[in-house]
Amino acid sequence: MEESGPHMESNLNSLETKVLEAIKLIKELRTENTRLKDGVEDLEMRNLELEELNSKLNHQLNDAQQQAANVEVYEEKRKEIETRVGGLLDQLEALG
Repeated sequence: MEESGPHMESNLNSLETKVLEAIKLIKELRTENTRLKDGVEDLEMRNLELEELNSKLNHQLNDAQQQAANVEVYEEKRKEIETRVGGLLDQLEALG
């Protein structure tokens, strides 16, 4: 038994409306997907830049810590020399 007449026309109109809405939604989703992909690429690039900056800053921090350690060693040696020179000067004065 075939459907015909107004009922079939109504079903076709309803189906056409739904298909057109689905096509519109698919286009919108594709556009949004492209926008999101571009956003992800931008974030990945920014992440790489930040990782490089972090690595550079860590190297600078390590260098600064090494320099600080060297300064501490030199300061200890300076104090030791100052103490020894002071002791020698005291001995010289005691002779004088």
